[in-house]
Amino acid sequence: VLIVEDVITTGKSSLECVKLINKSKAKLLGFASIIDRSNKKTLKIKTRITSHLKIEVPTYKPNKLPIELKSIPITKPGSRFIK
Repeated sequence: VLIVEDVITTGKSSLECVKLINKSKAKLLGFASIIDRSNKKTLKIKTRITSHLKIEVPTYKPNKLPIELKSIPITKPGSRFIK
């Protein structure tokens, strides 16, 4: 099985899939994504990820926001919380 995501940030969704793959006794071949916006601090996957595009997305602590971002409401990306 090759796990492919549209966008990978932490790899948490992929690792959830790994549990299912292992449970079914299938063989995991690797990870791929269209866009990889992970960094060493956020990424939970420790093996190589093949990606079409790697982008650097800066993150900030709430008390360290640049002035131009302070007026924009904070949102949490991803589909994990969609009901």
